Amino acid sequence: MKLIVKTLCGAEELLSKELEQLGATNITAQRRAVNCEIEDKRMLYRINLWSRFALRTLVPVVEFTAETDKDIYDAIYAYDWQKIISPEKSILIDHISFSSKFNDSQYLAFKAKDAIVDKIRDKMGARPYVNTEDPDIMLNIHATDDGITLSLDASGSSLNRRGYRNTTTPAMTNEVLAAALVELSGWTPDMALIDPMCGSGTICIEAAMKAQNIAPNLYRKEVFGFVNWSDFDDIIWKELKQEAMDVKNKTRLTIIGADIDPDMLDVAKLSTLELGLNTDVRIMRKGFREMERTTEEGVIITVPPFTQEEGKRPLDDLYKELTYFLSRKFPDHDAWIYSTNLKALRAIEYRSEQKYEIFNGSQEGNFNLYPF
Repeated sequence: MKLIVKTLCGAEELLSKELEQLGATNITAQRRAVNCEIEDKRMLYRINLWSRFALRTLVPVVEFTAETDKDIYDAIYAYDWQKIISPEKSILIDHISFSSKFNDSQYLAFKAKDAIVDKIRDKMGARPYVNTEDPDIMLNIHATDDGITLSLDASGSSLNRRGYRNTTTPAMTNEVLAAALVELSGWTPDMALIDPMCGSGTICIEAAMKAQNIAPNLYRKEVFGFVNWSDFDDIIWKELKQEAMDVKNKTRLTIIGADIDPDMLDVAKLSTLELGLNTDVRIMRKGFREMERTTEEGVIITVPPFTQEEGKRPLDDLYKELTYFLSRKFPDHDAWIYSTNLKALRAIEYRSEQKYEIFNGSQEGNFNLYPF
């Protein structure tokens, strides 16, 4: 079975290594995605449950070249969609085109929808309906000058939506980004980890989940896309979830998060309670200037504000003060700072010894190491 696994730009290598550990083969990294092959649906379910760096998993089912609209319709109609999609389910087709021949991706999606529902109606006497808000089954059509691929979306909603927090705002760090930052920093569970501007605590939580071997999507509340496929195997899925419960471990951790925003801190504390990590992740209401050193050495990972808030001090000054404070207060700690505000990062007066480029969605960002 072929698989296309989406991720953040800059996290492709991390995802490739993870997929190899999960059993995938013929792994090839692309921009924002990794192509691979897997044995069966058990491995497909496992990747969705265990991947920390995947945003979405797509299973290509129809790959073809076309010259006309009829070619598109015929190629898609030829597939036995009735074996995957039952008439009572709703569908939605995501679409993107880089094809000079078929540059209207919305029209491509329209033709694909017609072929799929016509085939199901012809075989089963009824047809699924389109739901743009909350579809049971999502598909993706992707066109280039080399060909067109129509895939089933096995994830449904994005896999960064782990389920451990009930609210999301643009200020919150994406869970996949946070997991990538923890991995790139080289942090291990025997080290102290400190986030002096933790916000909703995503970095602290992702680190603790990794340390205690908690499958990132074990507590996900949203339904995975593959659950609504006609060939879904509930027995395999329950076995995988039970295995994930059985391999969790309780590791003693020193993880500290601090912030001044009470609303974000409430989210962080509720999330640690949801995951049973409230005794492993210490969340406190303090500005970074008030923090006291309680660890001899460790790793600092933080994501300062990206954008200038009205009435607040310039971000260049904030970034300078943050690093100056960390250098004085936390000697013998590696300080990693991530931001999409590259100008503010350049204003830091300390020289970074290591840098990774990783995007936050569509925004380019840098992850810099300042060893103090």
